[in-house]
Amino acid sequence: MKSPKCVDVINTLPGRQRKNDDIFAHGAAGEKPFVYLYEQQYVEVVHGPSFVAGEELFADHCEADGVPIAERRGGGGTVVLSPGTLVIIVVGERRDGGRDWAHGVFHRVNGAIIAALRRAGIGDAVEAGISDIAVGGRKVLGSSLYMGARPPLFYYQSSLMVSNDLGLMDRYLRHPPKEPEYREGRAHGEFCTTLLECGLTVGMEELVGLMEAGLKREL
Repeated sequence: MKSPKCVDVINTLPGRQRKNDDIFAHGAAGEKPFVYLYEQQYVEVVHGPSFVAGEELFADHCEADGVPIAERRGGGGTVVLSPGTLVIIVVGERRDGGRDWAHGVFHRVNGAIIAALRRAGIGDAVEAGISDIAVGGRKVLGSSLYMGARPPLFYYQSSLMVSNDLGLMDRYLRHPPKEPEYREGRAHGEFCTTLLECGLTVGMEELVGLMEAGLKREL
């Protein structure tokens, strides 16, 4: 479940390389939808293009602990990835443009993830905010989307909190400058939860299989 390295890099993503661009390029060259999942192997802070360091993270804590900070394509807030976090990547054809179409992508992909979660014993997962998935009002998944023009593809990636250490969020992340309404000002540990805490009935390997099969079947 480690990230693949794309041997033949193709010119589909402009500018400097960012997190998971190798997987995106691999997916852009293959059959669509391309679905890839892996468990994060180390602690890492990942942010979007509108990131403001002084507002979103404790940079001194990251430096002291040797935690790398990476940029991704696609919007959304700054996140902590760590072991026990499942990263979900989908590359698909972009058939339209605009904000409503982007919301449609989130709805379709997250809907397939929710269906797979039901098969894994999490029956009360729902969409929340713009592109989150929550259980009992607490976030278990956040996602981001980048829409490419040449070729016209969408690049979706999300982080699903399976059994990761939620305390790392308080260590490295400030309270976000923007938050979804359903967060209601809650601190990271009160706002987020893990699938393990929600009663997950399968292990990581089986969960990956359910997710991969469900996404390929339903997208």
